[in-house]
Amino acid sequence: MKRKIFLILVLFLIFSSASSYSFAVTLRPGDSSDEVQNVKEKLYDLGYNVTVNKNFDEKTENAVKLYQKEAKLPVTGIIDDITYQCLTMGRMTVIEKYKTFDLASLSRQMDVNSNPIIRTAIRFMGISYRWGGEMPSTGFDCSGYVQYVFRLNGINLPRTADLQYDSGTPISVSELRPGDLVFFTTYLPGASHDGIYIGNGKFIAANTSTGVSISSLDDPYWKTRYYGAVRVR
Repeated sequence: MKRKIFLILVLFLIFSSASSYSFAVTLRPGDSSDEVQNVKEKLYDLGYNVTVNKNFDEKTENAVKLYQKEAKLPVTGIIDDITYQCLTMGRMTVIEKYKTFDLASLSRQMDVNSNPIIRTAIRFMGISYRWGGEMPSTGFDCSGYVQYVFRLNGINLPRTADLQYDSGTPISVSELRPGDLVFFTTYLPGASHDGIYIGNGKFIAANTSTGVSISSLDDPYWKTRYYGAVRVR
């Protein structure tokens, strides 16, 4: 009996930790809260046509879509974490914080068409993060995104980051080539987050705060959490 209670407690703590790590600000049409009012105040201050109150109505949704379009964010009409932070912190601050890169910049740095894995991976730039997500229509988590990209290229990978790490041949940072997988220790010990290396010290992954986006291995957050890399082809 004591063992059963202990296992239930461990599972509860694991899922509580994963939940707190994975889900951030998400405000949708129909919501009513102080956070909605805060967002509407920011939109109003920027000159968008909203009535400041706690209700996420159709006018608010239209204003959010217009802001996202002008800020070069995914146009969803939903206040996800990056849209919220762009509104409250300023877009350039958030871009610098998350080390995001646009496709034009990426194309100047490398020939993305030369690697089918990378060519497939960047098609899903901007898709939102979703814990357990495996499809672009619903959102991706990190390993779901990696699995989906590789499956489109005829390569079947396991579903979770730790198993994906075990499915490849370990390589050093100096051996990294575009299409290799890079792994990080985040909310669980070991390989609990992964992405696809695209070259020039950068990788693309489904991140909780930015969705499918490009980050740098030299970013202090990722550098201190780097776990290893593998090659699966």
